[in-house]
Amino acid sequence: MAADGSKTRKEEGGAESGGSQVMTKGLRVLSHVAHCGGEIGVRELARDVGLPVAVVHRLVSSLSELNYLEKNPESGKYRIGYEAFEVGRTYLRSARIETCAPPVLRNVVDAHRLNAFLGVMRDLSVIYLITIQDYGHYDIRIAPGSEVPLATTAMGKVLLADLADDEILEKLGQYAEKRFSAFDISRRDTVIEEIVQIRQQGYAVSEDGSFRGTVSVAAPVYNFTGRVIAAVSVGRPTQISSGPTVESMIECAVEAAGRISACLGAQIANQRRGG
Repeated sequence: MAADGSKTRKEEGGAESGGSQVMTKGLRVLSHVAHCGGEIGVRELARDVGLPVAVVHRLVSSLSELNYLEKNPESGKYRIGYEAFEVGRTYLRSARIETCAPPVLRNVVDAHRLNAFLGVMRDLSVIYLITIQDYGHYDIRIAPGSEVPLATTAMGKVLLADLADDEILEKLGQYAEKRFSAFDISRRDTVIEEIVQIRQQGYAVSEDGSFRGTVSVAAPVYNFTGRVIAAVSVGRPTQISSGPTVESMIECAVEAAGRISACLGAQIANQRRGG
């Protein structure tokens, strides 16, 4: 301390360093409670995070005062509190598909020489929101905003598969009324069979759908409520025999959709609806 009673820079730096260490320990404790799947006692928590019991006791007491942890008065154990839940909800509200999807899709294109797309359902169509092409031998040109009938693409069938059965039948029936040139209503039973399979396997494969001479694989994107809000598809021209196999495309599509879903706060793949 200086002669006038003020702190020296070294003393201030030491105080900041100590505060950072306490924060780091507190976040370690909070994170472990969040991932333990329920309640946990102080001694068990101290053992798991590798800190003295007395230190953990002080940390959980402070976190409880701030409502980041809650203490069960009956068991004496701790669980995640309201404020921690609010922080998580704020993150989920701020996570947007427009920021989550592009880097994931770009990685697919760069690493696997595939074209990558993300689309959503609107009425009887798929709207392509994000399109990232491989500008080489495998290029498939689809502009953002392009619109194609749901039942003619892998992406559209994945989105259809999340609907209730009566909604699917209603949409397929509307194809006949609107006389979509790319969809023959006589194929309705075939599409329904494909949707049953998509629900079981979690992805769709399409060859020569709306885009002739291409093969594509699509998988659903979930948000934090477990609802399918979009679909990812990867594709390549069919005439390129040396291109990625369908099996590897399936792996790419499912992994990419899973990474985007995780960014949006989704849990492990949800069971689809239907009967």
